[in-house]
Amino acid sequence: MIDKSSVFAQFAELTPDSVSPVKVTVACEVQGDIEAMAGEEVVTVLTSPDGVTTPDGRDTFAVNQSQRIP
Repeated sequence: MIDKSSVFAQFAELTPDSVSPVKVTVACEVQGDIEAMAGEEVVTVLTSPDGVTTPDGRDTFAVNQSQRIP
């Protein structure tokens, strides 16, 4: 994902010397209902609240419900 370091630095100290990958928290909006996939509860989220995207512009992801922080 690409954005300003201040968007990701809320929960992790990021510096020019940080080694990727770095675990971060990204604000998101839930889109749709929780679905069961391969025994996991999965939800579709948008990372648009802070404008965070992947290098190719993707901002919609299916994530495990257990990864969400309310």
